[in-house]
Amino acid sequence: MVYRGRVPSTPNGAEPLGARVRRLRRARGLTQRELAEPRYDRGFLAKVESGRRLPSDDVVSHLARRLGLTADELRFDRPPGAAEELTDALETAYRELQQGGLEAAESEFTRVEHRAAEYRLPEVQCHARFYLGEVQWQRYDITLADKGFAYAMELADTASPRLRAMIVNRVAACRALSGDLGAAVALVEAALGELRAGASDPDAELALLTALIHPLIEMGALRRARRAAEEGRRALASAHRKDISARYHRQAAQLWQAIGLVDRAEKDLARALRLFTSIGYDRDAARCRWARGFLWRRLGKLDDAHAELLLARDLLAKAGSQEGVLGATIELADVRRRQGALDEAAELAEGIRPLLDRSPDIEARAEVLRLLGLIARARGDLSTATTLLEEAATAQENSELLGALVATSLHLGDTLRDRGLIEKASEAYRRGVRAAAMSDSGPAD
Repeated sequence: MVYRGRVPSTPNGAEPLGARVRRLRRARGLTQRELAEPRYDRGFLAKVESGRRLPSDDVVSHLARRLGLTADELRFDRPPGAAEELTDALETAYRELQQGGLEAAESEFTRVEHRAAEYRLPEVQCHARFYLGEVQWQRYDITLADKGFAYAMELADTASPRLRAMIVNRVAACRALSGDLGAAVALVEAALGELRAGASDPDAELALLTALIHPLIEMGALRRARRAAEEGRRALASAHRKDISARYHRQAAQLWQAIGLVDRAEKDLARALRLFTSIGYDRDAARCRWARGFLWRRLGKLDDAHAELLLARDLLAKAGSQEGVLGATIELADVRRRQGALDEAAELAEGIRPLLDRSPDIEARAEVLRLLGLIARARGDLSTATTLLEEAATAQENSELLGALVATSLHLGDTLRDRGLIEKASEAYRRGVRAAAMSDSGPAD
């Protein structure tokens, strides 16, 4: 697999181990006899340093102790504390990514991945690969992001349960955006089963439960989504990572909103916003504002929703999150449609279609088609509205977006009825009924 940012695992021109031993010995002012004894003699060490004798693991361990290093630090020329230093560099660069510094963050992630490969630190290397996938996610290049997360998955066996869970979370999100919700859910549930069969890790469990909520909502499986949210609430009590806890609160808010628990949704969004702000995750904090604008739009608080979505869109643009800008713009366009500003709503929706045309994001594409269909209907262009709504419904049906399909089918049926096409309207309504029967979705939006 070819992925931008990939580096060779073994650097060219690496210093031979014997030469490294000689360099480190001389830097410490030791003779060959002083370093070799008491277990080995000077002649044996001379052969090791010249490359004529390949040292065994026991020899390396002895020499490393005498040099004040671990065996791996000596074998791979790894400075003491390298893993911690590189991990700190990753976290600093990730905050920079969150604040819009995509190019600088990508360069640092690539540097760390290269260095971790040299030092044989596979978990750090895996983490760097994961963050390189995050760069592409932020650019809304879902195809390249998916490849990046799969590239990180190659080293997942060496990673902590938390990091593995974060990778699965993102791989599942790529599957869901590409229209395969069932595969996304199956992937997360399998990872959750494996995790629970081993040692307990609340952060990893919470990351996986969070990953289940959105695809289950979109499939109309609200009872299963609620079960995941409630299990996540229990894991939350023992979780340590603020970013993982904040993402849970944001996703849980989507579920509470879908089942009509508005107060609970608002409280979770407020918690998520506070947590993300406290750790400098500007992009994710802005996504909370986008979610709050979505909630207020659903509640009919259109002026408040308009103001919040405008702010969210601007903050997401500043953070360089094209995926976030897209989502906030869709919601903003729908608010303007509901406020009667049809031309502005259409301009907003049409403005993001080029971005969607090069993306596999079925859910967002269907939402834009439905939105444009509703705008056409409001203008009295029922023929165009029918075409757009039918296209949206087909995409939603093919991708198992059952909750959205219920709403689209209702709009399509109403449009066909207004045209006097009663039989076709009845079929559209039946399509929505079938989708509702296959799900346990709430009221249509």
